[in-house]
This record gives sequence, C-alpha cells and structure tokens, in this order.
Amino acid sequence: MQTHLQEHKLENNVLNIDGKEFSTENLKDDQKALIDQIGFCQNEINQLAILVRKIDVFEKAKQVYKANLLTSLQNDKTIETMDNSKAG
Repeated sequence: MQTHLQEHKLENNVLNIDGKEFSTENLKDDQKALIDQIGFCQNEINQLAILVRKIDVFEKAKQVYKANLLTSLQNDKTIETMDNSKAG
C-alpha cells in the first residue's frame, strides 16, 4: 500500500494518508519524526525514479552510438575492399 502525504494539507493542520485525514495540531514528536521520514523517503524515491529514466535514455543513446560505429566500420571495410579490387 502506497502512503502519500499531501504537503499542502499539512499547512492547514491536516495530514492526509491514503485518503484518511488526521489533525496535526497535537502530534507527538515521534509522529512528527515519522512524517519527516516519510517525506524524506518520498523525495529519495522521486530522485531514484529520475535516475531510472536517465538510465533508459542513456541505454538507448548507447545503442544508437554502437549502431553508428558499426555502420562507420563497415563503410570503412567496404571502401577498403573497393580500393583493393581496383588495385588488382
């Protein structure tokens, strides 16, 4: 089950977790610490999701570079073969 804190509701002294609302006026210190930990985890998850997207982009780019290199090498080999056949 995903827990989602809606920060804009925290400003109005309301905490929303999975659609349930709780007043934040009388939170204990350990509950406040847990809210901070959840926010920290969500921020890290967001950063990791961005990294996963970057990996996908770079993997695709790497495949294009490899294909371009292979084409270039094959073109060089074709030119060399053509030059060798003209010499003979």
